[in-house]
This record gives sequence, C-alpha cells and structure tokens, in this order.
Amino acid sequence: MPSSDKALLSDAPSEKTVVRTFGAASFLNDMGSDIVFSIWPIFVGLLSPPGLTPLILGIIDGTGDLVVNILKGISGIWSDRIQKRKPFIWSGYMMGATSRIVYAFSPTWQWLIPAKILDRAGKVRGAPRDAIVADVSTHETRGKNFGLLRTADHTGATAGILITIAFVTFVFPWLTLVYGFDLLMNIRLLFLLAAIPTFIGALVIIYRIVDYRKEPGKAVFHISGINRSLAIFITLSVIFALASFSWSLVTLYAGIFIIPPAINPILGVPVAYLVFTLAAALTSAPLGRLGDRIGRRRTILIGFLFFGGMCALFLFTPNFWTVLFALIFYGISIGATVPMQSALISELSPLKIRSSVLGFYQMLIGFALLPASVIAGFLWVFLGPSYTFGLALFLTVIAAILLPFIHEPKTSD
Repeated sequence: MPSSDKALLSDAPSEKTVVRTFGAASFLNDMGSDIVFSIWPIFVGLLSPPGLTPLILGIIDGTGDLVVNILKGISGIWSDRIQKRKPFIWSGYMMGATSRIVYAFSPTWQWLIPAKILDRAGKVRGAPRDAIVADVSTHETRGKNFGLLRTADHTGATAGILITIAFVTFVFPWLTLVYGFDLLMNIRLLFLLAAIPTFIGALVIIYRIVDYRKEPGKAVFHISGINRSLAIFITLSVIFALASFSWSLVTLYAGIFIIPPAINPILGVPVAYLVFTLAAALTSAPLGRLGDRIGRRRTILIGFLFFGGMCALFLFTPNFWTVLFALIFYGISIGATVPMQSALISELSPLKIRSSVLGFYQMLIGFALLPASVIAGFLWVFLGPSYTFGLALFLTVIAAILLPFIHEPKTSD
C-alpha cells in the first residue's frame, strides 16, 4: 500500500470532531436556507401569475431537486475517483450561499429556476459528507451520528424560521413605514442577509475538516456492485420519493389553517414551516439512536407510518387541529426516515465505492423528485389538494410493503 494510503488509514479524524464540525456547518447553512424557505411560497407567489403558484412551485422545486441529486451522483462517483471529498463539501456550501443572492435579485419567477438549480447544486456536498461520517462511525453509532446531523440541520432551520417570523412581524412593517419598501423588497433584503451564515459554514469546513477515507484506493462503480437488498432499498426509496412532493406545497396549504389569511396573509406559511421543522429537530437524534437499537428498517417504517398519517389528516379532515397534528407527523416522518435512509444505504454499500453508491442513490431519488413535485402541483391546481395527498399516501404504502424484503446488516464495517 502506498505511504499516502497508509497515512489516510492511520490519521483517522476523531468521530466527535467530524460530527460536531459538520453539525456546526449544517446548523449555519440551514439557518440561512430556512430564512429563505420559510417564506419561499410567498416569494414565488409574488412573482407568479395568479392561481398558478402551486404548479410553479412544483416546477421550480422539482427541477432543483432533480439537478441536485444528479450532481450528488456525479460528486459521489467523482470523489471516489479522485480520492477527495472535502472540496465537494465546502464548495457546496458556497454555492448555496451564492444562490440566495441570486434569489434576491431575480426579477421574474423564471429566473428562480437557475437560481434554484445553483442552490440545490450546493448539495453536491451530500454524498461525500455522508461518506466521511459513515467512515468515521461504527455500526453502533452510525444511526446516532446521522441523527445528530439532522438535529443540527433542523435546529439551524428553526433558528432561521424564527428570524423570518421576527422580520415579518417587526422589521417588515418598520421598513415599509420608514423606507416605503413593499413586501417583495422586504423579502429580497431578507434573502441577502440569509447568505451570511452559509458563507461562515463553508469556512468552518475549510479550516476544521480533514479529507478522509476509511479504505483508500481507487475503485470503479459498477451496477453489479449492487446486491439484492441494496437494489430493493433503492427501489422503495425511489417510490417514496415520488410521494415526497415539495414541502412548499405542504406549508402553503397548512398555513391557511394555522393562521387564516384574513388575520395575516403572510405569517401562516413560516409558522407552518416552523411546526414541522421543530418536530423534525426534536425527533431526529432520538430516532437515530432508536434505529441503532431496533434496526434501520423498523425506524424507517415508523417514518412511513407518520408520513402516511400526515397525508390522511390533510386528505380527510383539514382544520386547525388536524393540520397542526399533520405538520407534527410530517416532521416526525422526516426525523425517522432521513437519518435512517442515510445510515442504511451506507451499510448496504460496498466500502470502497460507498461514496459512489450514495451518489448513485441520491441521483435516482432526484429523478423521482421532479415528477413528484410537478405532478403534485398539477393535481393541486387542476383537481384539488386531496388528489395530491391521496397519491402520496398510496405510494407510501407501496414503499412500506417492500421494507421487509431487505436484509439489514447487523455488524460494523
């Protein structure tokens, strides 16, 4: 083995250092991104033709998700080929920060598509980051570590949403009174401020993270490297991705019931976003630890059940209380599925091509998320929200049926 490879094996970074550093960067990034996303449906609506906001949201968000996951696939395979992971991670944060500046200066909704692509392209950090976390973790801590990262994500998101709510409640009226800003100008200023924490997160990665691979040596990704359990898991994840239409539609709909437009036409969306983000933040780490104890499949099934419950509540009895519980269920489903999907796909992947498999997996998810959001938006505009939630519930049931056919690894790498 070359001496450089030996160095990579012997100079493994501390598991705590990696998780804490990525957690800090994730907190800062999600603070910035969720300042934007908590009011995103309102912003898109201001730039969209009347009555078409759900469809345009589906197009913009779905296109962004498609591009990001294709780039995740490329970054995962590329990082395995060039034996580098860190450059993809910090540059991804830089792209996310830059996109918020582009949002702020977008004159029409069509300009939001390339801006969204740039924003989501920042997710090229996903597969290399997850690969480093998986490599420094053991089977006994992997679920907990991915859960902690999701907690950092959601805690930062919560901070970002609270900043947006504070701006909407106190700063926007002041800017309107003193400077004559309209709502669109207020939101543009807020988006410019949202770029700052993500730039700081990129600097944290540059100065604190060491590029690391558990098993160095170039490996080439082949489809033949995918075993039966991995293939089934990828298939059911793609089906569930088809059900997981843009959260923008969820908050746009839920906001009407949480704070009726007659009371405040703006505040309902960020408050709805806050509810499900808090639920995800509070449950990601405990559910990650639960997955380490009872298994990844069972915890993912819990997530599917809560997601299906969210769809059912929106589908049958939308009012303040059912929508509130639906948002909580939505957050719990994210807290259960996202960390466990990352942990399980990592453990089912061959070690040498782990980053490649993670990227390939996320690329396929991206191919599903575009039609998921576009179809959801189309059904919403032309048939009604109940058709959107009904289709999502049906697809979630199919994904859950496939879970027992996966053989889950029981030991560490």
